[in-house]
Amino acid sequence: MNKMTGFKKKSMAAAIAALAGFSAAALAQTEENAGLEEVTVLGVRGAQNSAVNLKRDTVAMVDGIIAEDIGKLPDVTVVDSLQRISGVQILRDAGEGAQANIRGLPQVVTLLNGEQYLTAGNLGGAQPKLNDIPSQLLGGISVSKSTNLDNSLNGITGTIDLKTQRPMKFDEGFTSSFAAEAAQGDITGETDPGLNGLVSWRNDTVGVMVSASQSEANLANNYAGYSGGVFGNNDWGGSGINYSAPHGFDSFNRVVERERTGLNLAFEADLGNGFSMVAEGFYTELEEYDRKVGLNVSNRWQTLDWLTPTEFTDTGFDGNNGQDWVDVDEYAVNALWVNSFTVNRATTSDSKNINLELNYDNGGNFRGGLRAIHSEANRLSMNGQAQGDLSSWRPGTPKEILPFYPEEIASMYDESRYVGEAGEEGGRFIDPNPEGYGEAPQLTYNIAGNHPVWGGFDTPISGGLGDGATLRDYMANVDSYAVAAFSSEGNNESDASMDVFSAKGTYDFDEPVFGFVNRVDMGLRRSDREVSIEQFHLFSRFYGGNGASDPAGCEAQWKAIDVVMNQDQCQAGELVNGEFQGYTVNRPTKLNEYNNVIWVNDYGSVTSGMPGVWAIDPRDFDNVVAFQKKVFGDAYRVIVPGQSYDVGFVEDSFTLNAGFEKGIVRGDFGVRVIQTEIDVKQNITGAIKNYGDTNIDDGDYFAKNDYTDVLPSLNLIVEAREDLLVRFAASKTMTPLDLGNYGGGLKVNTSDCPELNTRCVTSAESGGNPYLDPWRATNLDAAVEYYFGEGSMVNLAVFNVDIESFVVTGEGEKRAFADLDGVVRREVPVSGPIQGDGGRIHGVELGSKVAFGDFTDGFISNFGIDANYTYSPSTQDKLDAKGKKLPFNDNSEHQFNFVTWYQADRLQARIAYNYRSDRLISENIGGTGFQAYQKPTNYVDAQISYDVMDDVTVYLNGSNITGEIEDYYIDFSGAGKQYLSQNEFEPRYSLGVRARF
Repeated sequence: MNKMTGFKKKSMAAAIAALAGFSAAALAQTEENAGLEEVTVLGVRGAQNSAVNLKRDTVAMVDGIIAEDIGKLPDVTVVDSLQRISGVQILRDAGEGAQANIRGLPQVVTLLNGEQYLTAGNLGGAQPKLNDIPSQLLGGISVSKSTNLDNSLNGITGTIDLKTQRPMKFDEGFTSSFAAEAAQGDITGETDPGLNGLVSWRNDTVGVMVSASQSEANLANNYAGYSGGVFGNNDWGGSGINYSAPHGFDSFNRVVERERTGLNLAFEADLGNGFSMVAEGFYTELEEYDRKVGLNVSNRWQTLDWLTPTEFTDTGFDGNNGQDWVDVDEYAVNALWVNSFTVNRATTSDSKNINLELNYDNGGNFRGGLRAIHSEANRLSMNGQAQGDLSSWRPGTPKEILPFYPEEIASMYDESRYVGEAGEEGGRFIDPNPEGYGEAPQLTYNIAGNHPVWGGFDTPISGGLGDGATLRDYMANVDSYAVAAFSSEGNNESDASMDVFSAKGTYDFDEPVFGFVNRVDMGLRRSDREVSIEQFHLFSRFYGGNGASDPAGCEAQWKAIDVVMNQDQCQAGELVNGEFQGYTVNRPTKLNEYNNVIWVNDYGSVTSGMPGVWAIDPRDFDNVVAFQKKVFGDAYRVIVPGQSYDVGFVEDSFTLNAGFEKGIVRGDFGVRVIQTEIDVKQNITGAIKNYGDTNIDDGDYFAKNDYTDVLPSLNLIVEAREDLLVRFAASKTMTPLDLGNYGGGLKVNTSDCPELNTRCVTSAESGGNPYLDPWRATNLDAAVEYYFGEGSMVNLAVFNVDIESFVVTGEGEKRAFADLDGVVRREVPVSGPIQGDGGRIHGVELGSKVAFGDFTDGFISNFGIDANYTYSPSTQDKLDAKGKKLPFNDNSEHQFNFVTWYQADRLQARIAYNYRSDRLISENIGGTGFQAYQKPTNYVDAQISYDVMDDVTVYLNGSNITGEIEDYYIDFSGAGKQYLSQNEFEPRYSLGVRARF
């Protein structure tokens, strides 16, 4: 690679040159890049030149994103930048890029400076989730699409390597950069601050660096659509047609608040005699509050014929009952339950990654190094939610569902609120909401247009507000609400640790061996990773149980006014006319009795026709444990055994790789052998605990698994001309499964065995299978690349990935379990995740980077483009209702990126466009046999900056400036599309200043 020339130098060149050195040497992982000169990265043009050189000079098929300045990746987040690379598809969370897959698969390995990275964002899954990483700490990202044995690990379809800064890549003396910005969303309107900076010092032998970042973001993400599951394949209303019927519909005003903190420390020293050392620490922390508040209309967990299609289109697709499915445009809604709904998921996560390296290179034939990594990560996610019920229990309501409370609670309310007779001990049936409505409102829900439209809120209905009052009137009266339920469900805490030790060595031959082998690399590596996933709900105790196993009170997960404590494990209640009547868990509670309330009348542009609603402020649940302890006296964890597990991974690997060159042909070939040992602790799930949906933990099941993979690889380059490269790559690849596929809980089913005087095991169900094989695939890649300037090239690549090992749900191998008396007598089948036959992803990538200054002068020379298109059709064994093979989840068949940029003396601008076609999100939604998809998306981002002084730049960034809305639908196997839901992400803008010294 030649040193970059032709760019006007400025006084801050020292700092920029340091970044260039990082970009060239740290991003490149192959021997060709070992002796690169420093490259001057200067803005978007210099970043594109460096990315072109990276692609050209690396033996493996690699694309890169390089910072345009210290602390400045081209996009707001790490994952947003990744989407610019051909074949990389991303998922957004609250509008920000969060997760990435490569060439249609999520089995992607994430590295930090070439070694496995333990990120707190996703400790149990394979797909990288990187929204906890401040982008300002990174100097670049490389994406390897063919196997690169210089990486410690490789994914099935690719490997992401995050690159931090290091002090010895900067010029001698001090280098520093600081930036401050303020960001604002088009919907939220809040001003969010951000600060980041880097300070580095080095001399000939020692360097030290610290960089840090802290930022806040309030992100609007409004939602409208189905909630609580999708049901179908039945004629719910007796109308002779099949149609989808959700449990309910939600309209949410949603704001996600994120606070990111990052710290990177690095120390480098030349120890003499060819030895050098690196010590660095990388720390990230994310605090997130996902606050949703709005209206829920549902069937109150009762009949599904609460919806009647009034406008629909016949799809012509027959259901199992001989009736056609219809695509509904409008429902008549018998609204059995209308309630305000508040949800807040508070998540805190942090990760610590410590790296120590001892390297040797005295300029001779041999060079090598030792490396040790220690990482720890924790993630705690807590959910708090409450419903504000607008309905009233009027006289005539069936006694079985009436709220019934003991005398001490009933005495708190006047007799006008009693709606049923007293019990013998003085308990009362009480209407907790006398000012609520008294009949089910009749609404309409029209989804024929671009967004749902509600109607029917102005029809008079009976209730506590008297004649003529409408549902709109009830919604506007804060005293018409009672808290239907408090709960905290789906909480989880994940802890992980990882220790890695590796040794590498490279020997360069003075004369080629066998006439073409010029280098040999060897490596040994051990990785020991432990992950513990605990899913839990918050329980509290209510009343004293009569004859209960715990006389101190009955446990309840759902603190609700319609949960009756009359079940088998613990009862609390009294006799009413000779029959036992259980107390209702939560006593009558006004919406504002324990909570702050807010008026919500803005649901964004994803829904219309709906009045405002009073709701609990979601900020009240920022600390849901403290809130529930205040209200109920206690709140404690009860684990969900089916989703809690411990998994230990030990991987021992040996790598042998040889570099070769003969005439116009060069490349490398080698093999990596990985021995994997897995230890799994599954929880055995028992009966469901009363007054919730949590299973009892009936003990533990321990299992071991091991497998060995021999993974050969070949990367070959034919340099047909100096500016024309032809590439070919072939490899075997392997990555472990999501940990839940190994460790998900186990439920053992039993029945009475009178002859043995015990209960015998009859079958078993497992959320995980410790004996599954990992993902395995065979990869073939070919490419042609033409380089016609420092920052200009075109490339065409084709790829084929045959998935040999996959996971489906079915009946697995038989396993032995002890009967209730502790004796193992038989093996029984275990249903759950089992090995599948896999599938196939293949496609074409077409890309071009053009810097017009490479071949023209004048005004047009300040412009450039970076464009790529990926075609990646895929198939798996699962079929749709017409027998056609489904694509892989989350894969878009078409993806297109187009970036155009301008860079003059002081002014720089960039506009980026990203398109994804439909992607599969559910293979069998609600058991209907149909699939759910996301419609195509189009995102536009833009940046502009101006150097007001040589060392000071002001900039303006805009993300999602067109206000893209994500649409989801149910696909009737190509015969029609049923509206499902929408997410609205806001445009966001940030104004900042960056100074370099």
